Amino acid sequence: MINFPTISFGKRALTPRTENLSSWLDRVFTDPFGDNLTEIFQKGLVPPVNLLETEKAFVVTLEVPSLEEKDINVEVMGNQLVVRGEKKFEEEKKGKEWLRVESQYGAFTRTITLPNNLKYEAVEASLKKGVLTLTFPKVEPTPTTKVKIKAD
Repeated sequence: MINFPTISFGKRALTPRTENLSSWLDRVFTDPFGDNLTEIFQKGLVPPVNLLETEKAFVVTLEVPSLEEKDINVEVMGNQLVVRGEKKFEEEKKGKEWLRVESQYGAFTRTITLPNNLKYEAVEASLKKGVLTLTFPKVEPTPTTKVKIKAD
């Protein structure tokens, strides 16, 4: 028996311990995710997040294609940014029947821990071309003050 390397896809590791090379390769290329494929796609809509820090601001962007302002809720709780939304499946029944639907639908929640040096109450939010942008201005640094020590 030949020892082949372990290949991991998600939670499932493919290790051909009791298989011959041909059957192992067939399984790797025809069913690489195994039973986890359904689990991967059932997790639902999870919008990708990008974080950017500039000298004066901290910027969070989320890709939320086809969502409108009314579909999204943004809250800041302490230093936690919580973005919730829902993409609903709008099915048209006018004599049409879907043959395949690969778009993801459903509710989502993204929670992001923000840095402490931001003005949370001054956040600006915009939604343009399916991208939600949240801009948090940074707190102005306090100037350093020299403290004189008196000797007794």
